[in-house]
Amino acid sequence: MKKNWVKYLAFGTLILIMIVLASATFAEKIHGSEFAQKQIYGTIWFVALWGILVVSALCIFPSVLRISPAFLLHFSMVIILAGAFITFLTAKRGNVHIRQGETVNSFVSEGDAKRLSFPFSVKLLLFDIEYHEDSYQPVDYISFLMVDDEVCRVSMNRIFKRQGYRIYQMEYDIDEMGTTLQIAYDPVGIAVTYLGYILLALSMLWILFLRIKWKKILIITIPLAAIWYYISQLNPMTPVLRSPLLAAHVSIIMVAYLLLLTIMILSIVGLASTKRREKIKKVSSYMLYPAIFLLTAGIFIGAVWANISWGRYWGWDAKETWALITLLVYALPFHSRSLPFFRDTKKFHIYNLTAFITILMTFFGVSFFLGGIHSYV
Repeated sequence: MKKNWVKYLAFGTLILIMIVLASATFAEKIHGSEFAQKQIYGTIWFVALWGILVVSALCIFPSVLRISPAFLLHFSMVIILAGAFITFLTAKRGNVHIRQGETVNSFVSEGDAKRLSFPFSVKLLLFDIEYHEDSYQPVDYISFLMVDDEVCRVSMNRIFKRQGYRIYQMEYDIDEMGTTLQIAYDPVGIAVTYLGYILLALSMLWILFLRIKWKKILIITIPLAAIWYYISQLNPMTPVLRSPLLAAHVSIIMVAYLLLLTIMILSIVGLASTKRREKIKKVSSYMLYPAIFLLTAGIFIGAVWANISWGRYWGWDAKETWALITLLVYALPFHSRSLPFFRDTKKFHIYNLTAFITILMTFFGVSFFLGGIHSYV
């Protein structure tokens, strides 16, 4: 009885989190990003929801999962959330505006606008813009800095690190004689979160090795390689997109979407054909593993890229949030042992058909309605 109570608490909290996340993206559209950050994402009650999910899940682990790839996968999620919680409590982020020849040793923090010091001096030697050879479109924004006695270059997707602080290129003055740098300090939170990413990757490879034949995995790599090659040949005009992580991030997620699209089509066929329904369910269940694992990998590669470009690995942008919602929605069928709903073949197909709405929302709804920093995708 106690085990069931904890199980219901865990999955009930997970569903509630998904509802809150979806609602938050619409609240942000109506009231703005600052409202969503202060009233939802940055609140104690939102953090508490994730805490309840972690604690209830940990109570389930010993009796249900034991030491297994499934345990490692769920434990990696706990580590990632622990890293996010450390970031929430201890991270410092802010901006500093500096003119050419000027030296600074402090920055204005986000949220409370407090001036915080960092343990070194930063002098702007020169700001420069690189342009495409055949146009006046910028390729990169570059700040040449003197950090104490070291000359360094900070540009888009190229940061400078010292004593746990990370310096990012952000904006620049119209006369190109000044720049705005972002300062971020989160050595512990990032380290713990990245450890979670590594454990997550190992657990997913372990599960794929046990459940999927490698020959079939190689078939998946064909469209992945094709999309990756196509994107890698592009010459993005936006400086922030000029990163090798672009091809990996986009191609992996696109293949995941293609697999989930296939599952949705199979669900329609399964609902229309009673005789083939059970067989199609087995095929769909089989395909869910590479689909969800690729989506997960794509999301967290994007998080690493965001940390390099924007100074945070997760910012609750609408595209990020809906990608997370999609991941959580499609992860539920994996828990058929705890959720009898998914043991019913017809309900399984209905769920996968309905779940595709989250992909449509992530891919089209966010880009054309909700907007955000991913609106160029």
